[in-house]
Amino acid sequence: MEFVRIIDGYDHLWAVKDPDKEADELTILFRNWTNGDYLLDFFLANFDDLKETFRIERIDQAVNDTFEDADALQELILDFPYTEHLDNLFKPLDVTDTRVRELSREKARNWDRQRHASWLRIYAIRLEPNVYVVTGGAIKLTRTMQEREHTTIELQKLNRCKDYLRSSGVFDQDSFVELTNE
Repeated sequence: MEFVRIIDGYDHLWAVKDPDKEADELTILFRNWTNGDYLLDFFLANFDDLKETFRIERIDQAVNDTFEDADALQELILDFPYTEHLDNLFKPLDVTDTRVRELSREKARNWDRQRHASWLRIYAIRLEPNVYVVTGGAIKLTRTMQEREHTTIELQKLNRCKDYLRSSGVFDQDSFVELTNE
C-alpha cells in the first residue's frame, strides 16, 4: 500500500495511492466530483436513490449541487486555515469508531450544506488528532454504506487500510511517517 502527502511540507493529511492509478484517492475523488460526464452517468445509474432519499427529480440539479458541494468540500479539506482543524471536519464513521480514536474510521462531508444534506463523503483513517489518511470517498445516496456496491467498496478500502496500518505497527503520526519513509 502506498501513501502520498497531500500538502507538501505538512504531515497531517495523506491519501492512499494505488500503484496502478495515476493519482491518489483524494485527487481522484475531486476529479470525479467535478466531471459532468462522470456525474451524469452516476446519477442516471442511481436515480431512484436520488429521488427517494433527496427528493431530487432533475439530474442537472444533482450535477450542479455536486459541483457546488465539491468546491466547498475541497476548500474545507485543502485550504488553510481549515486544514489545521481537520478534526472539525472528520467524524467517526459509526459507534464502534467513537470508542478508540487512533486508527478509527472517519468520514468527512460539508456539514453546513444548504438546501439538502451533502451526499459527498471522504473516508479516512484517523492516526491521531488532526492527522488523517484518506482511503477514498463516494456519493452516498442511501442510509448505510452496505446498501450499494460503490459505498460497500469504500467501506472495504477503509477496513483494508486500517488493517494494513495496524499490522505495520502504525499507531500515530510518527510511526506512520516512519512507515512511509521505508
